[in-house]
Amino acid sequence: LAAGGAVLLVRLPFSLAMPHFVSEVIGALLKKDVDTVKFNIACFAVSGCIDSFLDYWNIWVFGYVQQRLMRSMRVDLYRNILNQELAFFEHTKTGELTSRLSSDISEMADKL
Repeated sequence: LAAGGAVLLVRLPFSLAMPHFVSEVIGALLKKDVDTVKFNIACFAVSGCIDSFLDYWNIWVFGYVQQRLMRSMRVDLYRNILNQELAFFEHTKTGELTSRLSSDISEMADKL
């Protein structure tokens, strides 16, 4: 999670700079300053590429963390189910246990 947060913080200035470059291009076009237009378009392109690259890694890191959390929750739940007394299995439906192992944990992970 720390790596995802760090990538998010590094990405933030590039995401915020893109509207600035667009406004600078519009202002330079109104003033007919071609050099400023070219410079700001280049800055916009570089900023967009860096932002896209960091966005990819941000999504990848958070997806990786989410999968690890889901695995950890499933392992813990499975371990707890296996440690139950026999009477627990007589009163609990198999479908309920299967649901807990699959869909409930996936829903919890999606909320993260």
